[in-house]
Amino acid sequence: MGQAAAAARPRRSPAKPRPQAKPATKAKARAKQAPRARVAGGAVWIGIVAVLLSGVVALNVAVLRLNVQLEELGQERTQLRVENADLASEIASKAQAGRIHTLARGQLGLEVADAGQTTYLSLGSRG
Repeated sequence: MGQAAAAARPRRSPAKPRPQAKPATKAKARAKQAPRARVAGGAVWIGIVAVLLSGVVALNVAVLRLNVQLEELGQERTQLRVENADLASEIASKAQAGRIHTLARGQLGLEVADAGQTTYLSLGSRG
């Protein structure tokens, strides 16, 4: 059996030496580091985009506040124009000559002067 079993087995060739691991080249080292660099670079871009978006939001908030102030100032301007028109009307009604004559006669007892009663004064020469 020993010889028959040995004859039935195929002969193995002598063991080949395993190839030695080659030292990692710079390209392979970069390839291993690249995923970490990509992640770090992606995080930087996410941070930049987040900062820019928050800036856009802050700018929109500022624009909205300015629009609210502009609306309030527009309403105040309209109110002031109405008040000015009312005051101008009141001035015009109080400045009427007939009303002034009536008040002067009634409250102060004044009369309109005749042309003959008007005199002029001479202040002398300056010099």
